[in-house]
Amino acid sequence: MADLVTDSLVTASSNGALRLKVETPLVDLPLDSVLKIPDTTISKKFEAIGNFNDLPPGFILPSVTEETQYDLDGLALRNIKVRQGTLVLKVKSVVETAVEFEYFIPLATKFGNSFYSSGRVEAGSSSDTAVAEYRFDLKDYSLNLRGISGNGFNTLATSFVIKTAEDGDTVSIPGGSTFLILEYGFESLIPDYGSGFFGQQTSITENETSELDVLNRITSGQMFLDSVTIGLNITNPVGADAKFRLGSLSSINTRTTTTINLNHEIVESDVLLTRAQDLTGNAADVLPSMVNFEINNGNSNIIDFIQNLPNQLGFSFGFELNPLGNVSGGNDFFYYDRPFEALLNIDIPLRATIDELTLVDTIEWSLSESQIVESVNSGTFTIIAINGLPLSAEIGLTMLDESMSEIGTLIMPSTVSAPALDADRKVQNPLETRISIPVSEELADVLPETKMIRIMARFNTSDKPGMVEFFDSYFIDLKVIGNFNINFAPSPR
Repeated sequence: MADLVTDSLVTASSNGALRLKVETPLVDLPLDSVLKIPDTTISKKFEAIGNFNDLPPGFILPSVTEETQYDLDGLALRNIKVRQGTLVLKVKSVVETAVEFEYFIPLATKFGNSFYSSGRVEAGSSSDTAVAEYRFDLKDYSLNLRGISGNGFNTLATSFVIKTAEDGDTVSIPGGSTFLILEYGFESLIPDYGSGFFGQQTSITENETSELDVLNRITSGQMFLDSVTIGLNITNPVGADAKFRLGSLSSINTRTTTTINLNHEIVESDVLLTRAQDLTGNAADVLPSMVNFEINNGNSNIIDFIQNLPNQLGFSFGFELNPLGNVSGGNDFFYYDRPFEALLNIDIPLRATIDELTLVDTIEWSLSESQIVESVNSGTFTIIAINGLPLSAEIGLTMLDESMSEIGTLIMPSTVSAPALDADRKVQNPLETRISIPVSEELADVLPETKMIRIMARFNTSDKPGMVEFFDSYFIDLKVIGNFNINFAPSPR
């Protein structure tokens, strides 16, 4: 059965009965997709209050310390730790000598050290502004956004010290003029951790799909199942109340273009999730809130949903943060590595009726590894099947060239028979079937160009609609033997 699905997804009970267990994420919503911190740029002008005459090299101009409160689209953040982001610092000068500067963010720390940078902008003039731009990686910096008072939010304190360059000229700056402009801002800021009030935000996602490749070898046919159980587990590891609404969930089979919508009480119902608890200040120790639903034969159409043999899941959902407002007093929190999740846990006992269920695989094949085959005069294929499955099988072989294009098909004259079942409807002894297939003239012509063989196996239970159970001892072995009369071309010299 590991050839039907990924081996690790099939488990066996104590009596060897197999079941398929799959965990697949339906929603994986990092909170930075909801708590988006917009790019920001602040411009600060430096003006001469009076005339600055004959400033010598190395003259320190009046320093500036200020607090800036950022508009973060409804967020009121107190602290963040930066996972990714850049500080862009641009200095524009009309001073007719080079200017050196130092820039501090005292409440932005990394490994206990405050953010500090220094730089230089060359000489400019009133008609030719000199510009210097610096970019700083803020990864792993912790930003205290409470301001100097410690009571604010979205507030960053900065200090800027400028002086004329030590190696510059003596200059004068006329009173009332803007002689320097500082522009500083943040780009692509993504927090690794954040605290504060996250606002009342709503996100709606529609017509999403996720791949479900568990049964991707099945190309057609049907599997009528005895039972299916799906657990829908919704987890909120964020320190904020949330409301989740599953708008729709669909089983999509793109091979047959068939879609089955799930019918269950969870669809189009609001699920309220209380806030998580931050026990130690460590993401791994966060105690999330969880809500679990069981979707089974009795409360849904889950059998039809899975019997559609989906290779995709389609879904729409809504997510609302803090639906009750700021009930935490500004103590919301989140960790990037603990996203909001909705997981599907699929549990299918492999007890079913099989109808024309078709599996396909491709193997490499060549008439000769060392010589050039010129032609095939005649021959036969022999299929030897050791069948330990409670199924009959029709086998087909398709010849492919090196570009994987079909160049010929081998038609099977008979079916691989199913072995006998005992009183408990179990296979005790595998059954061997041998099928001999003469090679037609048309097929003989394409065998020298054949590089791959696509094997198709179409399975059926013998006494439909009776169900059979699959055990870990079940198998089918197929061997293909070719016996040909071949002309080889002379070896090239």
